Amino acid sequence: MNEHYDIVIVGGGAGGLAAAFAAKRLYREKSILMITRESKAVIPCAIPYVPHLIESCDKALLPYDSLAKLGVDIVADEVVDVDRKSKRVITASGKAYGYDKLLLAIGGLPSVPPIDGVTLKNVVTIYKGYEKVVELQKMLRSANKIVIVGGGFVGVELADDLADLKKDVTIVELLPHCLLLNFDEEFAVKAEGQLKRKGVKIITSRAVKRIYGKERVEGVELDTRGENSS
Repeated sequence: MNEHYDIVIVGGGAGGLAAAFAAKRLYREKSILMITRESKAVIPCAIPYVPHLIESCDKALLPYDSLAKLGVDIVADEVVDVDRKSKRVITASGKAYGYDKLLLAIGGLPSVPPIDGVTLKNVVTIYKGYEKVVELQKMLRSANKIVIVGGGFVGVELADDLADLKKDVTIVELLPHCLLLNFDEEFAVKAEGQLKRKGVKIITSRAVKRIYGKERVEGVELDTRGENSS
């Protein structure tokens, strides 16, 4: 393992992986290091399908092996500091790697609305970390009644996959229709129709007021505006 690289990429998700592939193919002679917090990661687009379609999270991993075969070094560690003056990244294990070019592909965190009860047991926020996705898969497969807060791409895909397991699934969406931030109303209505035919219940133009329960979630309380459900 080198101490200095032509290119250091921080982040081993889809963005970091794609950047590493592209950099190595375009600049074969360059030394490239990708630093990722986990030694393996689930393909992000596969996450909504882990309840049913994806049998095991290990069968939907980002291809780190293929990247290594191209000559990209991969370190499973966490970058805790970047010294821009000396052009070095420092990791949690105390290692330091010099760079000529640095690319930050650290991704983002899910947006969690300020709702009371989000810390109750069995209230899950969808993170991309491998262990979190494995935990999500186990919990959803064992659950019977599931409420999904948000009718965007992830919420709709998750509901579709859970319906194949014959789960009792309800989507709560703040807007008048699911997917309305992504498509026009006509397409959004057709998509909702497909979900409803699979047994998914959809509540639109409503917000979750609170999540209630003692130690674990028992239900969600909605605001009273709109009251549009089907």
